Amino acid sequence: MDELGIIEEGVDWRTRLGQCIRDRVKQDILFSLEMKLQTTTSTTLIDLHKVAARIEERICKIAIDFQASTPSFVLLHRKNKQGQIIQAEGNGQGISSRSHKEPSHPCGKDRISELPNDLIHYIMSFLLMKEAVRTSVLSHWWVNKWTCLQSIKLDINWFCLDREKFSSSIDKLLLSRDHLDAPMDTFQLDSFAVDRASSWINHAIKHNAKVVRFSEYESWEPFYLDPELVEFSSRYLKTLELTNAALNEMVFDPLNNACPVLENLVLKECIMEVQQISSCSLQNLDLIGCSLLNNVSISTPSLVSLRIKGKKMGSSSFTNSYLTFAIITLIDATNVTTIELTATDRQFTFVEQHGSRPMFRNLRTLRLGEWCIVDNFLPLRQYVKHSPVLRKVFLKLNLVDWRFELTTDQLMVLVEISCGGSISIDFY
Repeated sequence: MDELGIIEEGVDWRTRLGQCIRDRVKQDILFSLEMKLQTTTSTTLIDLHKVAARIEERICKIAIDFQASTPSFVLLHRKNKQGQIIQAEGNGQGISSRSHKEPSHPCGKDRISELPNDLIHYIMSFLLMKEAVRTSVLSHWWVNKWTCLQSIKLDINWFCLDREKFSSSIDKLLLSRDHLDAPMDTFQLDSFAVDRASSWINHAIKHNAKVVRFSEYESWEPFYLDPELVEFSSRYLKTLELTNAALNEMVFDPLNNACPVLENLVLKECIMEVQQISSCSLQNLDLIGCSLLNNVSISTPSLVSLRIKGKKMGSSSFTNSYLTFAIITLIDATNVTTIELTATDRQFTFVEQHGSRPMFRNLRTLRLGEWCIVDNFLPLRQYVKHSPVLRKVFLKLNLVDWRFELTTDQLMVLVEISCGGSISIDFY
């Protein structure tokens, strides 16, 4: 930029903004926030100066990245024979434009609102949900912009566990999105004893959400997913994560048969009244600290990773009251490369396939719990026998020092299983 304030050819004004100019932008944002909050009782904004600074910094960085990825128009200047400045608007290659417009000042009021909606949504996608909501106080034009975000993440802790305000806010959000016909990519909900949660989850599924995450408050009883209100049937759902929920066969069955692109299923601290997991598309299955009310068979030919772990210390007393000793049977796991079976209240078996092809022909990493010690590590030996490319075995044993607590026969079995070092056996 020269002494007249005219930007040199090929130079983007964003890279030449002085600190004084950026400070003025922050002051403009701060002024808008303060003017809006004079007429509201909202207490969600604690430090407006910090909020204004974060908004300005994010806008500046994203604008620079966006400008670098698109043909930019810069202000060119040249002098005529009399030494007068002649201004013209041109592109980055120096080609002049026929139109002669007055250059807009980089600190002009509400320049952000002039950006295309696609760019606005792109900028807002970098904000946390709480930060995106706060943009609604900038001006009337910004009031509903945040409701168009493709990723919706809602947490009742933001409302200090006030279920009435929480429910009202979500209902208004989903209603406004319906009017705008806004697409949805991710729906994440952390709730606390709100019956309408089933309907909200179902709303996300019906609006083609690809990722759905739901978590009930950890100190509360498991949330019952009502089959009359929620149906896991979608041609778009790829990832489903549920924490502290209760599922029966009617709710779970569509996951097996009506979700053709479901790849990731994560269930944590859930109560499962389910007998079969048989999704043909499922690639990653995690059952962490779940209570099984029935024996379960797993027949998932596309599965790559399987983790079935026990409850963590301090888990909900509600799920602990449902502890049962269930048998989990693996029927089809031919493509699995990683298996972790460390739950202590389970018995794990698998059905040997007929013919010459081994059951776990792609398995490379195996993690087992104490249940594999019985009969001189007989379960471990069975898994190794049917895993021709197995390279690493990890044993989770509740021992102070396995070298002194395991018998000589057990140690000899482990040496034999290691096959002269081709299989690494570690403890953790």
